Amino acid sequence: MLRRAALACCLAVLTACDSGDGGGAASVANVEWHRTDLNAHVARWLSLAPQPSGQMQGEFERGWQPTRNGVGELTLHSRVVYTMLVGYEATGDQRYLDAARRGTDYMLQHFRDPEFGGFFQRLDAQGKPINPVKNTYGHAFALLALAHAARVTGDPKYKDAALAAWHDIRSKLRHPQGGLRMIAPRNFAPGDGRNSQNHLMHMFEALLALIDATGDQAVVADARELGDFVLNKLMVGLPSGGAYIPEWYDAHWQPLAGGEGYIDLGHQFEWTHLLRSAERRGLPPIYSDVADRLLKYAVATGYDEQDGGIFNRVYSDGRVDRSKFWWPQAEAMRAFLALPGRPDMVRRYLETQELVDQQFLDRENGGWHLAPKKACGGGACGKLQPDPYHLVGLHWTALSSK
Repeated sequence: MLRRAALACCLAVLTACDSGDGGGAASVANVEWHRTDLNAHVARWLSLAPQPSGQMQGEFERGWQPTRNGVGELTLHSRVVYTMLVGYEATGDQRYLDAARRGTDYMLQHFRDPEFGGFFQRLDAQGKPINPVKNTYGHAFALLALAHAARVTGDPKYKDAALAAWHDIRSKLRHPQGGLRMIAPRNFAPGDGRNSQNHLMHMFEALLALIDATGDQAVVADARELGDFVLNKLMVGLPSGGAYIPEWYDAHWQPLAGGEGYIDLGHQFEWTHLLRSAERRGLPPIYSDVADRLLKYAVATGYDEQDGGIFNRVYSDGRVDRSKFWWPQAEAMRAFLALPGRPDMVRRYLETQELVDQQFLDRENGGWHLAPKKACGGGACGKLQPDPYHLVGLHWTALSSK
C-alpha cells in the first residue's frame, strides 16, 4: 500500500535539511495537509456545535445530524470549547473566540455544582443536571478547557475558575493510595471502585495546560506528584529497556488480569508526547527518558511496519488486537512529531499520515472514519463522527511547533 520509495525520498530531503537538534514538528510535518484538515474541522464544528444557550453539541451522526437532543455532556462540551480556542489561534477569526467564551461561561454557569463543587457530567436541555455523579475523566477535560480559555483570552475570571476547579479536584477526588479516584458521588463521599490510568493521563495533560495559563509553581508541583505516581506506581519496566502503563486497575491500583487486563497502545503513544513536553513546563528531564522507554515498547509492539499505523491493544496473555482506530493514529503521529530529529520516527509519521489520508479521511461526509475504510463494510466505522479533540490536537501540534 505504501509508496515506500517516495516516502524514503521525502525523508531524505527532510533529514538533509534537519538542524542539529531536529527543529520542531513543523520541520518534518506535512504542513499543508494538517492545515487543510484542521481548517475543515474547526469550520464545520463552529457551524454546527455552538447552541444559542452556549451549550456545545458534541455528538453527530456520520451525515452531521445531532444525536443528543439538547442533552449536554461535560467531556464533549469541554472538548468542543477546546476546539473553538484552537480554531481562534489557528485562524484569528473572532467567531471562534466568541463561541469559546459562550461555551466556557455556560460550563461555569450550568455544569459547575454550586453546592459541592466540581462539575456535573450530564445536563438536560434546560441546563439542569441529569446525573449527579462526579466523573474525573470529565473533570480533566473541563480543566483543560478552562486552562486554555484562561491562556488564550487572558481573562482573569477563567484563570480563577481553572485554579478553583483544580483545587476541587485535588482536594475532593484524591485517591487514598495515590492518584485520583475515577468516579465519586455528588458530595465526593469516599468509596471503592476500580481505577484506570486514563483519567490520570488527561488530568496530567490538563495540568500542563494550567501551567501554561498561570505559571503557578504549586501547579507544577502537583503535576509532578501526579506524574511521579503514574511512573513509579503504575508503569511496568521491561528487561528490554522498554516500559508500558496498563489500562485498568482494581481499587488498590493493582492491574486487572484476563480480558480486562490490557495495554492500550494509543495511550502509550499519548503518554510519550505529554511526558516529553513536560520538561519545558518545569518538570524533570527524566520524564523525557521515561517517554523514550514507553515509545520503545509502543513502537515494537503496536506499530504496523508493513502498512503503517497503530494497533489497538495488547492483552495480558500477549495477544495483540491488530484493529486500527482513528484516535491512536492521531496520538502516534503526535508522538512521532515530537522527535523530528530521528529519521526512524519521521518515517513512521509519514507512513501513518499516508494511512490516515487514504483510509480514515471521510471525503464524502467530511471528518474522519472511526476505523479504516476497508473495515467499514463489517460495521467497524460506526454511525457517528468522532469528536474533534484528538484530530485538532494533532493538527495544532504540527502547525504550532517551531
